[in-house]
Amino acid sequence: MISAVLNNNTVLIPAFLVVAVLLGSGAWVLAARRGLPRRSTVLLAVALAGELVATLCPTGPGGGQDPSCTWGADLGFTLNAEQGQLNLLMYVPIGLLAVLAFGRPATVAVGVVALTGVTETVQGLLPSIGRACDGGDLAANTLGGLAGVLLGCAVRLVQRRRIRSGGRELAFGSAMAVALGAPVLALQFTVLEPTVATGTSGATGPQRELARRDAELLFGPGVRVVAVQHELLGPGIDRLAVTLEHQDFTLDWPSGLLRDVNGGFLPEETDSGPATDQQARETADRFLAQWAAGRITAGDPEFDPHGGEGGRRRFTYPAVGGGTVHVDVDRDSRVVEFRRD
Repeated sequence: MISAVLNNNTVLIPAFLVVAVLLGSGAWVLAARRGLPRRSTVLLAVALAGELVATLCPTGPGGGQDPSCTWGADLGFTLNAEQGQLNLLMYVPIGLLAVLAFGRPATVAVGVVALTGVTETVQGLLPSIGRACDGGDLAANTLGGLAGVLLGCAVRLVQRRRIRSGGRELAFGSAMAVALGAPVLALQFTVLEPTVATGTSGATGPQRELARRDAELLFGPGVRVVAVQHELLGPGIDRLAVTLEHQDFTLDWPSGLLRDVNGGFLPEETDSGPATDQQARETADRFLAQWAAGRITAGDPEFDPHGGEGGRRRFTYPAVGGGTVHVDVDRDSRVVEFRRD
């Protein structure tokens, strides 16, 4: 949502100043007429100016793609990326200041959800401005806005200021949700084409620890992990791509199942001299017993003595649930490639 901020777009600062002055002036007048706290109301206007500019200010040609919206990224994946964290933080002051200004947490909660819903929908409807509708952004914004609402309620309680939370407040918030949510949902379902969320983000601590542990099991103690990336390939399809100095491998997340490996894995000490076909088969079987237990059906694999690069022997096993798994073993009886097709 706020890729313009990350790309240091020079148009943002003057645009923000103009919008902040316009909204801030209107907020000052509104506060004077309605007896609202001026500081909170004006700061809320400034925060809204930042949201509008950061999310809707054109950042350049968008390629003219059809209106669409991306869905499927889980909140954890979104918040693990810097942009997701910034999206969350951007909405915290909006929820906080709105509660401090109006004292209506239910209405504000509906308002912040409606604001991000409208914003994402407009981004999807106007791809030419260089933005994109993203369900992950909507979730991050909503979480930030609701956190701000709770924080605002806590501040008002400390200040012993009134919080409107009666039946009329809930009824008004519900009516507002219907009035604003209905057109947004109608546009999402009838105009915007849903697409599947994919992407890459940095790994979390537990993900890096799993990668380090499996790297040592595969390639020996002391192996150095260069990078770990969390890849989202579709709804519920999460992988960890682990890069070492001379090898790489991929794990399913969070199950930790080994998906593929490229490099040199030596399960145990071998005698000097080229390995025989039988020794290579035993190496492949031991590897699968450790790393793919329960995923290979019974029976002998297909054997190709020249199936891999550099004279590798390739053993292809039928996988449980369909597909195949192949293991390449080199002349020194090392597993140098493992992959599920």
